[in-house]
Parts: sequence; structure tokens; C-alpha cells
Amino acid sequence: MQMSSSLMTERDHELNAIDGAVKACRDGEGQLLVIEGAPGLGKSSLLATLLDRATENEFFVLHAQSNEYESGFPYGAVHQLFDNWLNSATPEVRRRVLRGPAAFAAPLFDFGGNGSSASEDQRHHSLLYGLYWMCVHIAEYRPVALLLDDSGWIDTPSLRFLHYLAARLADRRILLAMTTDPAESGHQAEITRAIVSRPSAQLLRLDPLSEEGVWEHVTRALGEERGGTLATACHRATGGIPFFLNELLGELAQVGHKEDIAPARVFDLAPSKVVHHVLRRLAPLPPSAVRLIEAMAVLGTEADLMYAIDVSGLDQPTAAEALGVLADIGLLHPQTPPRFIHPIVRTAVYRNLAVSVRRAAHARAAEVLVAAAAPAQEIADHLVRAPTAGSEEAVAVLREAAAKSAADGDDAAAVAYLSRALQEPPGHEELRQLLIDLGRAELRVHRSEAQEHLSRALRLSTDPDERARIGLDLFMALVLECRHERATALLEELREESGPTGEGECTMLDIALLSTAHRAAELRPAASRRLRRLEAGLAANPGLRPMLTAERAVEALRRGEPAAVVVALAEDVVRTIPGDGIALPEHDLGAHSWCLTALALAYCDRLADAERLLTLIVEAAQQRGMALAIDAAYSLRAWVRCRRGRLDEARNDAQKVLDRTRRVAGSAIAYAVAAMTEVLTARHEFAAAEAVLQRYDRGALLRWPILHTSIMFARGRLRIASGQLDAGIEEILSACRVMEEWHLDNPTLLPAAEAAIAKVRAGRAEEAAFESEQWVPTARAFGAPRVVAAVLRASAAAAPEGEGIDRLEEAVDILARSDARLEHAVALIELGTALRRQGLLTQARQRLTTGMKAAQGCGAWGPMKVAKAELSAMGVRVRVTDATGACSLTDQERRVAVLASEGKRNRDIAHTLFVTIKTVEWHLNRVYRKLGISSREELAKVLAKESAESG
Repeated sequence: MQMSSSLMTERDHELNAIDGAVKACRDGEGQLLVIEGAPGLGKSSLLATLLDRATENEFFVLHAQSNEYESGFPYGAVHQLFDNWLNSATPEVRRRVLRGPAAFAAPLFDFGGNGSSASEDQRHHSLLYGLYWMCVHIAEYRPVALLLDDSGWIDTPSLRFLHYLAARLADRRILLAMTTDPAESGHQAEITRAIVSRPSAQLLRLDPLSEEGVWEHVTRALGEERGGTLATACHRATGGIPFFLNELLGELAQVGHKEDIAPARVFDLAPSKVVHHVLRRLAPLPPSAVRLIEAMAVLGTEADLMYAIDVSGLDQPTAAEALGVLADIGLLHPQTPPRFIHPIVRTAVYRNLAVSVRRAAHARAAEVLVAAAAPAQEIADHLVRAPTAGSEEAVAVLREAAAKSAADGDDAAAVAYLSRALQEPPGHEELRQLLIDLGRAELRVHRSEAQEHLSRALRLSTDPDERARIGLDLFMALVLECRHERATALLEELREESGPTGEGECTMLDIALLSTAHRAAELRPAASRRLRRLEAGLAANPGLRPMLTAERAVEALRRGEPAAVVVALAEDVVRTIPGDGIALPEHDLGAHSWCLTALALAYCDRLADAERLLTLIVEAAQQRGMALAIDAAYSLRAWVRCRRGRLDEARNDAQKVLDRTRRVAGSAIAYAVAAMTEVLTARHEFAAAEAVLQRYDRGALLRWPILHTSIMFARGRLRIASGQLDAGIEEILSACRVMEEWHLDNPTLLPAAEAAIAKVRAGRAEEAAFESEQWVPTARAFGAPRVVAAVLRASAAAAPEGEGIDRLEEAVDILARSDARLEHAVALIELGTALRRQGLLTQARQRLTTGMKAAQGCGAWGPMKVAKAELSAMGVRVRVTDATGACSLTDQERRVAVLASEGKRNRDIAHTLFVTIKTVEWHLNRVYRKLGISSREELAKVLAKESAESG
């Protein structure tokens, strides 16, 4: 019997009781332990622990494992307990053990003994009497531990012996322990309850693991980062049952080697041992119970009983009887309405169904739900798993469900419903619109199939305006797959088709070409011609002014104009925003000019302005349900917030995008990947940062070099931070070369300066000194604070010792007036380090302490560690206290806090964040403690104040 230490989580009380019982028995006081709990709670593991502790204390340990196949053999458990021991004992020991009244037990083991002509009842009592004295005689040698697992399957005569023995343990060195299930019934259960009710019995009643216990278990098994995201789902799926949890974690470990596991995917897993466990419990049940639970499994975890009865084909009385049976064996909750005891049980039942049976059951479920006028999405969830039937009604339901899902922002579900509708198939009149809807949904979740379906829709369309709208989506799908020539040809074709009535679509076609020219060099000549044509027609179409001004701002950046010139153009664009926010056209491409403006502001270090603009874009895109525009704005805002040192918020924005797709391709999602990587790097979570980079398509870097320089820079910074200096330097310089090819020379100075600082650390100070001196005039002429400060820091790092302090002082002053909180913290720490090396300890201590606190405020543990090490080298005792204040909130704490401050109830927050109400309460308590508050009203004020100060 093997004991899994992982099953001992939250079992301290039981383990102490076991240790106490072993000690008491060894000292001459008999013990009766009963471990009670439902299947899977770890009764056998505790019994195994008892076995180990008893063995360590030199007990004779006699063990019996009962099962359903041996329960009909009289004294089967007794034979398991004693046969091996008696057969291995010497004749002398066996003679002493079976002497006197113990001889009545000898015939049971074929060792002879006293014959008797007594009645059956008298012989049975003599046998019990003999077995008892046999135990007493064994205990004369050493203490005895009799361990019996699963009393529900112990044969009745053996149970009677245990009941007899339990009444006579006093002053005997005998420890009797057994496991039992409180749900057991019948004659054997009555005997077990009689044993449990003895005054001397110590009952250890096991409960499922708490959510905190599951979190501890899961994070220990999967690692804190990965386990932390899955712990709540694991608790909900298994109910904290240790056996289910262990098996689920084994499955997660296997699947996790091949793919990332989202919390929702946990509920789809059914480990083979769990399936066999459930099947074993179903085996003795009547067919009606099996049919009902299978129907409930098909309908889902929260299945409506009336629907389940209809799908199973049972009548009401039979179904009621089946429900009772299923509740009795612990597969369904006995409450009303009935439901699965744990979601993993439902998944196990469902996975065991043959595919043909499962598909037929889903078809029947869809029919039942249609008849009941259930919501379209509930019906569609079954239709996608049912066989095709050429049903127009099925197509209509699937399209209605897809529309509702798309409106709710669940484009993945919309894709599933529409793909299934396409298989049905739809009628000729519906096909075109279905292809349009499917292609657009696939585009919103970055699926490559979008171009195929949109191409088919375009071939079926004859209306020029509709073709232009389809073409815009097809253009974006082609761009994501890097089919530039086909995308450009498509735009030209559609531009020629559009007449005067398609002015809006014509403008969007022009924007499409311009947006892609910023990513693909081969499109820039055509884009330049189109741009000149648009400028010539500006008087006739003044609505183009923001777009054209945004393009001029980026061109000014490329030409190397001072940051002030670029910012002035960008501000001209921002001034066109009306008081009620940005008004986006109906297509996602309408956000391009605004995102371009925000990017120009960010490159010129107007980070707060860029963040505010991106927030307006997010709000406008959300109002129109423009998923691609939302992704782009969130990605850029994550990147900007990372630059500002708002790491928690940057991570939140990036996560929203990365949760929707794993494909970077040609989209602005690259900025989200870069932001997430840099946040993790700043926190010295190098393995997690590396995992983010590995998760996304690296082939896209070759196809979209300019867009992916952000990822290349992030990778280079990660390499440098983790000590791989040469690799990191080369990665950054490669990205710089790409940007220089696009004539973005001034923005390139900042990462190039970071590479120069790394060169100094790598022993290439002379090379770094030459480069940084060349950059200083150019950086000052450009005038962006972060660029100037970075070049000054590089120059100071490469200067002879003691000669770079003035430049570091200047860099600190420049950054203090900027929005770049984290870089200001890093510069302070660098200055403090330089001052320490010069022996200016008082000044060094002040700078290092300020820098360390600033880094802590950003949540950047890496720079904090550097500052702490420098202070320690000065003999300063540094104690980083528990983080407090709004900046100390973790990502999940901040999410809970924001939702709570908006007035949402704990139940609503739990539903939104896919956690339990208890988790919400736990996070809120931590938030209140960190912020020093006690109510939601105070919470709203604190968060509003933080937003105002940081905005």
C-alpha cells in the first residue's frame, strides 16, 4: 500500500491522531480508529500512513484490503489479516499464539484445534472468542496493528469479529483501524455503525480539501505561475477530492507539455482512473440509473432534470427511483435540483460514451430543447456535437446562437456555431451571409481559415458596397497571412469597382493600404501615391484630416524631426476628438490613424498622452464591438504602460489580448507579447518570460520584421537581465538594424543605448564609449526624455570610473520630469551605485533608497534586488516590508478591487473572473488590508485617487 504525501494536505489533525493512537497502544492502551469519508478523500492514504508509523514503532502490522469480489467469502478479511503471518511464523510461535482459548480459531486456518458438537451459534461464538485470544497472544510479542481498508466490502463474519474485538481492546496492545464510507447501507453497514458508535472509537471524519488546500497542492505540482491560474478551476472540477485532484493534475502535467491549458479546459479532462472509478460505481446499478446519468452528462453539469428525463426516455416514477440510487452512491447531490456531485464525475461519464451514442444523445437533446423553446445557444451547443441532418431549422438556430455569442464578445463560440452550420449545409440564399459572418468571426480570433470563407463570400456577392465591405475583411485576413501582393491587388480591384455611392468604403480601402504600408516595405510606394492623392482631395473630404495628419506625424518621425515637431502633429490629431470621445467608422481599420497617433506620442515619450488616447480608442472600439481594434489598442496600451512603469496594468492589458489568440502573425498583438515579456523580466520571472516568447509564432518575425521589433527588443532585454549578455546585445542590435532600415533612427537610440550599457558589463567598454559619444548630440536634438537619458546612462557606464556621475545626475533629472517611472528608478539605482563606488555613501544611500522604493512602487523586483544588494554592500540593513498601497496589489487583487469598486456583488465578480465567491472574499480582505480601508466606498475613492495621480 503506497502513500502519496500530496494526499496529506490539510490532514494535520488526522496525522496527530494517528501518532497519538500508535503511542498509546505501544504503552499498553488498546485503540480503535475509524477513518470515515466518501470515496477519494484519502482514507487509504491515511491508513497507509498508519501502517508506516506502526511499522516504525515495531508493531506487528496485519492488513486487509476488501473488495466486492471477496465480500461473499466468509472470514475472507480475517484470512487476509492472519494467513500470511501465521504461515510465516515458526511452529513454536504458532503453538503459543493458538494456545488455550485461541485454539478455537485454529480450524479456521487449517491448523487443527478443538472439535466440538456445539450448535452453530456456539461454534461461531467460540471462533470469535478464539480469534480474540489469538490477537491477545500475538500482542504478547509486540503491539499489533490490524488495518482494514473499505469496510463496505468486508464479509459479514469478519465484521462480526471486528465488532467483538472492538469491545475488548482495553489494556491490550492492539490497535484496530478501519476505513468506512458514511453512505454505505445494508447489514454490513449496520455492524460498521455499531463499531463506530463504541465509546472508545476515535472517528476521523475526512472533508474535501479547501480552496486554499487545493491551491497549495496544485502550485506544488505545476509550479506557482501555472498552478495559480488553474487552482480555482481544479477545485471546482474536483470539489477538493484528493483522488480526483491527483489524477487531474497528472493529466494536466501531460497535456501541458503539448499546449497551454486555459482554466475552462480543466472541466473537459477526465483521467482514465477517474473514468474507471465512476464506471465501477455505476456497474451494479439498474439500467435506468445509467441511462439517466448519461443523459445528464450529455446535457451538462447543471442539467435540467426534466430535459434529462426526456432525453433518457424514462418515465417519471422510474426516473425518481434512478435519482435516489445515484444520490445514494454519491454521484449526484441529493438536493433539489439534482446535479453531479463534482464536474469531473460528469466528464468521466460523458467521456465513456461511445461516439455514436454521444452524437445521437446530443441530437435528441437538441430536439428536446427546441420543443421547450430553450435559448438558441443552449440548443446550438448540442447541434455542434450532433450528426448533420440537412436541417434548415438547425442552420437558423446555429446562426442565431452565433450572433448572440458575437454580441457577447465570444467569437470563438461564434466560429464553432457557424462552422457547424456550414456543414449542415445552409440553403443557397443563406450561404453568402453565413460565409461573411463566419469569415469575420474567424478574423476576430485570428484564424487563417478566414481568408478562404471571405473569398467564397466575395465570389458570391454582386453588390459593390457589400463587396467593398467583404473585401476589407478579406484584405485584413490576407495581411495576417502575409499575402501582400494578393492583398494589394484586391484593394485595387475593389477601388475600381466602388462608385460615388461607395465613398465611405473607398476611404476605408485607402486607409487599409496605408495601414499595411507601415508594416510591409513593398507596399510603401503604392501607399505614398495614394497618400498624395488623398491630400489633394482634402478640401472635398475634410474628414480625412486626422488620418493624413497622423501619417505626417509618422513621416516626421522617420525623417528624424525633433520630438516636439512630431508631438505637435500628433496633438493636432488629438484636438479633433470631440468631447464625447472618438467616433470610429464601422470597420476595425478605422482605428488605425488613432493607434498610429498614439504610437508617435509614445516614441516621443509623451506616454501619459498616448495612454489616454489608447483608452479612448478602447472605449470607442468596445462600443462598436470591434474586436481587432480592441486587441490593437489593448496591445499598444500594454506596451505604453510598461514604459510608464505601470507593470500590473500593462500585464492586465496584455493578458486580455493574449487570452484570445496564440498567433501574432501580422497584427499589433506583437506589442502585447513584448509588454508581457518585459513585465516578467522586470520582475525577474525569467522562465515565465521565456515561456511567453516560446508560445507565439516566431516565424512571423521574419515576415513582419518592423512590427516585431518590439518582441526582439523584449527578448534582448530578457537575455541581458538573465545574464546572457552577448545574445541579448545581438538581439537588440538586430532589431535596431530593422528600425534603421525603416528610417526610425531616433527611436532606435534608446535600445541601442541599452545594448551599449550591456556591452560595458560584457567587457566591451571602449566600443560602448565610442558609440555613446556619437549618439549624444543626436539624442539631444531629438529631445525625447527617455532617449536622451538612455544615451547619457550609456555614456556614463562606459566612462572611466568616477567620470560619469554628472551624466547620470542629468539622466535622473530628465527622467524625473517624464512619465517613465521605472526607468527613473533604474537611473537612480545606477547613480547610487556610482556614488557608492566613489565613497559618497550618504548621497549613495539616499539615491539607492529612493530608487528601490520607486522600483517597488512599479512592482519591478529585479531593480529592487539590485538596490538592496548595493545598500547591503554599504552595511545598510535593508528590510523590504510587506507591500502596501494600491501599487502593491497583485493582478488578481486589482481585478477584484476594480469590479468591487464598480458596485458588483461578490457573486458577480466570481462569475466574471471564473473563481469562487470564497476566493473573491479572500482577495478583497487582502486588498482592504493593503489599502488600510474597510469598505467598498473607500475602495472606490482610493482607486479613483490612484488613477487621477497616475493619469
